[in-house]
Amino acid sequence: MKHLDDYVETLYQNANPRLQETIDLKEETRTHLEQSIRDLMLAGRSETEATRIALERFGGMEQADSIIKTMQIQQNRFAKRLLQIGVGALLSSMLVFIISLFIGGSYDLTFADAVYLNVAESTQADAGTAEAILQESGLIHSVTMSPTHQTGEAVSVSKRWSGAVGLISNKLSYLENDVFTVINVIDPRRIGLLLLLTGLIVLLRLVDCLGCHHLTYTPTIEST
Repeated sequence: MKHLDDYVETLYQNANPRLQETIDLKEETRTHLEQSIRDLMLAGRSETEATRIALERFGGMEQADSIIKTMQIQQNRFAKRLLQIGVGALLSSMLVFIISLFIGGSYDLTFADAVYLNVAESTQADAGTAEAILQESGLIHSVTMSPTHQTGEAVSVSKRWSGAVGLISNKLSYLENDVFTVINVIDPRRIGLLLLLTGLIVLLRLVDCLGCHHLTYTPTIEST
């Protein structure tokens, strides 16, 4: 029924034709009208009369504009909700990042004390000293000690899960009593930065989603 296609196109001329919601709405309206016309014809009406009655029952441009307005209101609400989620995620991640800076600064002192105090007591690179440093903090996951002025092999100890923290770990180096010590630590600042980037990505993806009109609401046409 080409006249129905033309009629539906006229009804929704004020809606964005590129939106999937508009395409679905046109198809639903067309199906609704075709079913109404078939029902009227089965009841004994001619095609012309059945078409006229079906269009009158639908409500014409006023009904179409009402549906479009409802769709736009729902889309705006959905868009606002998405933006609130994105901004909330970003603000939360920024707060965590700021807190992580303070925590990271305090742990720098803890790490330095763990190395200097243990090395000062032993004055040599051995497995016992490395293990003592390793146990000073749960954030230290590996220790390597090398003598600088005496012959001897480097000593290295690590926790079993140390290989799983690459993105959030950091290397810190110290020289005390002719012993060069490198510790790998979980850096709270890297965790905060990772969360900040995640929050930013979430916001950008949501904005991109809205910009591409990836909204999913389509009002249902009620039969009359």
